[in-house]
Amino acid sequence: MINLWLGASASDAQYVFLLPNKPILPDDVDEVFLAKPDSAVLIELNGNHWRKILTIIAKLIVQNYPAWRECRDVNVFNQVGIAFSVDQLNDYKGILFVVGNTFRDQLPVSKSAEEAGVKHRAYVSYPYIWCPYLDYRQFPNILIETLREYILEKKCLTL
Repeated sequence: MINLWLGASASDAQYVFLLPNKPILPDDVDEVFLAKPDSAVLIELNGNHWRKILTIIAKLIVQNYPAWRECRDVNVFNQVGIAFSVDQLNDYKGILFVVGNTFRDQLPVSKSAEEAGVKHRAYVSYPYIWCPYLDYRQFPNILIETLREYILEKKCLTL
């Protein structure tokens, strides 16, 4: 599973999150599960850590913010692909969230990137968004709201 990819494929995903840590997967994992992971199963196997990851992803990408729980639990993987290495991104043309600092040497923050946030920051240079790790200590709701406002205002998430 070196090239593990979860969710929508590179050709179908509207958003890809490049994460440094792979989740624990079911013993009987198959291509169907990888293409459309069950959020509840991921949360059950990985606990609060992956609940936070999927919650922040849903809050960032959902069009109707109050519906983020439904997005997380039912259809986040219709729009989102999750990659775990830079070499998986060769065919991807949409919005890429570079999560945490692990990949910053391979995908450095662009000098033209605009800063979003104050205490906790994300950087945006379409089609890239460099953001903190998807944990509330590093990526609190205020940053989610700030980044969503920025994204919606700049319309940088519309392809």
